[in-house]
Amino acid sequence: MSNTDWKKFERLVAAIHYAETQGATVLWNDTINGRQFDVTLRFKVGLHDYLTVIECKDYRDRVSVEKVDAFVTKARDVNANKAVFVSSNGYQSGCFAVAERHGIRLLTLDEKVDVDVGKIAAEIVPALNIFNVRFILQDGKEYVLEEEGGRLAYLMRSITLSISGHKTTPNGFLGSWRVNISDLQPEMEYEQVLPFPKGTVATIPYEGEVEPEKIKFCYKLTKAFIPKAPTLDTHILEGIGTFYELTDENGNVIRKLTAGEINLGFDTKLEAGKFYFTPSLYNYYYCEKIENNLAHNILIESYQFGALIQAELVLETKYSAHYIEVTDKKRLKRLKKMLTHFMKTRR
Repeated sequence: MSNTDWKKFERLVAAIHYAETQGATVLWNDTINGRQFDVTLRFKVGLHDYLTVIECKDYRDRVSVEKVDAFVTKARDVNANKAVFVSSNGYQSGCFAVAERHGIRLLTLDEKVDVDVGKIAAEIVPALNIFNVRFILQDGKEYVLEEEGGRLAYLMRSITLSISGHKTTPNGFLGSWRVNISDLQPEMEYEQVLPFPKGTVATIPYEGEVEPEKIKFCYKLTKAFIPKAPTLDTHILEGIGTFYELTDENGNVIRKLTAGEINLGFDTKLEAGKFYFTPSLYNYYYCEKIENNLAHNILIESYQFGALIQAELVLETKYSAHYIEVTDKKRLKRLKKMLTHFMKTRR
């Protein structure tokens, strides 16, 4: 997952409740009396108004008792009628007693991927997977080659490495590296560091130059498939095959939804001059103009098998819920450069 996954997790929880709660006003990143809540639900039954507040934690470890205790106080401060905690990785054992004592519901949301490879594969073969690639810079800092949405494959073939007067790519540089796959344990992760010759300069498309001293990466022996016919890139297949399970305190699945049933941009209204992305496809767009309920978008960044795809398209604004506005400053800087280049080459 990317470094914006905590926001994605919160939005995911909000979108699920938006889809499942008819007639409620669902807000993401809401503030009540100076208190911030990841998700809130407001609805009316008969003559009375009700408020549900939700805390979301996308942690590697289980949620601590202290976090649940703090949420109890937070929910009481705004007189919430119901308080719900949603974790991506469960809870410490003491959390359940605290939750039962204070009427807090503890839920766990799990993301899973189910791709029926058998339907599209002509053959399954062993393959070496290289991932988590980083340039180690002269000051010891790391420049991480982004993996999301197939971007790593693009960078490995598109970054220009200027080495001792010659130019190559990260793929070309790694061409001289050898590993005996018969010595590797399937699916076990290994790490490798290779030095660059002194004075190496790496030019990253639409981002600029860095001067790396080393390239560091992980690799593992895994399984790949040879398709029966032309197919979509793996990250697209995984996006289509993603589904979510929401479980209660006893581990019972109370709701299962596919990615296609959830609109993370449930509160999005497309506006001209802004950038957006579709989470399941990892596509980035620029909304050029809106006329007669039609949004004229430019697909600025999309990858298929290591190639950058750009295009123009028109869609009805009623499909806005499939899009989320891009707010990350670093990504916006790159998208603006890509848009400028696209406009210059546009016919």
